[in-house]
Amino acid sequence: MRRDWSLEAATQALVELRPLILLLREQRATLEMLKQKLLVLRRLERAGARPGGSEQSDLQAVGVDRATQDAFLTSSLIEARIRALVDQMQASVDRIAARGVELRDIDRGLVDFPATAFGRPFHLCWEESDGEAVGFAHGLGEGFGARLPIGEFLRRHAHNERGI
Repeated sequence: MRRDWSLEAATQALVELRPLILLLREQRATLEMLKQKLLVLRRLERAGARPGGSEQSDLQAVGVDRATQDAFLTSSLIEARIRALVDQMQASVDRIAARGVELRDIDRGLVDFPATAFGRPFHLCWEESDGEAVGFAHGLGEGFGARLPIGEFLRRHAHNERGI
């Protein structure tokens, strides 16, 4: 169900959203690091690892040093950590969506709050660099590039509504 946000409610919601966005950004960085580690391990496996048991964590390297052998033991742990991290990230995204907020870009901290004015839906738009308050808006389907300061956006739509 679509929630219509007021400017004040959207600004108040930032108190909860900012830490979630920061957490998602940190989790994504950790995820990328883990994926890179797993990629290295997969390359090592292709270069000479052989199964040493029924589980991937039992892989053993053929003709490699002990440190490389130990690295193979960590691959299933890394995979498990990746799965858990993805689940945690999805829970944060779901928490944001459950509030009726649309997460657009984790890196920029960009979110849209559905709203309605003059009988027409639009988005209140906030990016982390905007500061403490939601102050921009754009029409549906227009995106970040079309956003305007909220006062100007509303004036334009009020004029369009009256045929001015």
